[in-house]
Amino acid sequence: MIEVREGRLGKGVYATQVLEPGQLILSGWGPRLPQRTRHSFQVDHDVHILIPTAIELINHSCEPNCGVLLRRGTEALEIHTLRRIEPGEELLTDYATFESEIQFMTGPCQCGAPSCRGRVTGYWDLSPERRRALGPYVAPYLRELELMPVAG
Repeated sequence: MIEVREGRLGKGVYATQVLEPGQLILSGWGPRLPQRTRHSFQVDHDVHILIPTAIELINHSCEPNCGVLLRRGTEALEIHTLRRIEPGEELLTDYATFESEIQFMTGPCQCGAPSCRGRVTGYWDLSPERRRALGPYVAPYLRELELMPVAG
């Protein structure tokens, strides 16, 4: 279904067969880390985990073809396709859907997408329309932040 191989930006995860929209591709969970790292996933407020599978090698795109699904009360991180993916196509997620801020990618974004934001950014740089469009593929803790009252 998938393979890890070298791509234009280093190692990445690629489809070896047609993947249909909504298909579960990978799932995993890992140990909690004391702080954010380059390959950690933010799964809650100030909670980062290390994923022990190929999930950590999925690269970023401002126009992802895969989404990260986190469910409250479970220790499961799932990667689902957002659209049909052809063999040889790289699987890509938008890091802003699970990271409140990006600390380790300070240079320009290299995704090459027509709607590229110019740099890899966190959740607050997604437009409200984009947040709604990604729906369940935005981490629950990020969606909850929008519902919290602003201190004044």
